[in-house]
Amino acid sequence: MADISSGKPSLSNINHFSDDLLVEIFIRLPFRSIAGCKCTSKRWLDLISSPIFIQQFITRQNNLFNAFLIFLTPHELMLGFITPDDDPPLIPDLGLSPDILVKGNVCGCSNGLLLCCNTRYTTGNGYSIYNPLTKQCTQIAPSPANQIGNLYAVGFVCDPFFGLSREVVAAAAESLVQVQRDRSFRVVIIRSFIRRSFEFEVSVFESETGTWEQTVVTCPDGFAFAPHWLLSVEYEGFLYFMGRTSIFVFDPYSKESDVLDYPDDADSMNIMSFGFLGTCCGRLRIADIGLNYLTVWELIENDYWDLVHTTNLSTKLPDKFCNNYYKRVAGFHPYDGDIVYLHSYADGVFVANLGTDEFEAIPGYEKSDISPFQLVFPL
Repeated sequence: MADISSGKPSLSNINHFSDDLLVEIFIRLPFRSIAGCKCTSKRWLDLISSPIFIQQFITRQNNLFNAFLIFLTPHELMLGFITPDDDPPLIPDLGLSPDILVKGNVCGCSNGLLLCCNTRYTTGNGYSIYNPLTKQCTQIAPSPANQIGNLYAVGFVCDPFFGLSREVVAAAAESLVQVQRDRSFRVVIIRSFIRRSFEFEVSVFESETGTWEQTVVTCPDGFAFAPHWLLSVEYEGFLYFMGRTSIFVFDPYSKESDVLDYPDDADSMNIMSFGFLGTCCGRLRIADIGLNYLTVWELIENDYWDLVHTTNLSTKLPDKFCNNYYKRVAGFHPYDGDIVYLHSYADGVFVANLGTDEFEAIPGYEKSDISPFQLVFPL
């Protein structure tokens, strides 16, 4: 706004701020607000698009919350993390096409490769493998077992050293170029069902042959999918699918399977609807959230869950969030066993440090959904 008395522009006009001052303002904004600022003027667009600003923004977000949030689609967030050895933090660049980000989904991540889908991933077709390092995209042939109108659970595992001798693996580990060879991977789809089944078919795409293989698995105690969890979690080469009363475990290389029970003191209906299954500090963890409580268990043995955290949320978080029936656990920090992320569509994202009992809101991410899996950079 101009100063009429002096005839000179007012210093209170943000357009007269220096670039350094504007950057200090911008890096404190949430990602969605920054995206809007890019449309304001060419100067702002140039500032926000510069590699230096991107690195400053990622560094600040990572320092504040030990994580950063990426928009996979205009309404879907994904938690991302930078490895603690990166100083300065590497700038994450998925390099995905606009079609994937707007029309499709990123529905899996394993050892540096992403599983993408050009439609809704639950349709059981349209999958591709994307390598962010080489920017190469490999289309996956449709599964002959896929049937239109069905919903499918999806899993993805990449084993860069599958079929290699110990000597070759040891040599490859010392060379980034060799590690980035054509990686062996598996894409798994299973027709989803909510009634308990004791036998069902699993379709596995094998990268070595470029074909789908069908195998029938049996579950003596039965299994039924959780309708809210149709993406699996990878842990030590196995895929873990959340179910209504248990977890289906599948090895896509050996085709062996098992069923893992939920923790004894967990409410299976609640944990499969609002809980979270993921990895933290190299271990498999599961969390449950209720009206006023948050509980975290860690898998110690094949069938034993050890209680590692339990806390009362009513004294830590706003009543509005605690009373929200649809709040849920959004993720674990991969390197800090005390940090858990919470989310609700209405209230956004919160980070909870269960070691220090500190809870903090991450502003600017309300009215967004959040992906059930996480990325760790560098890929």
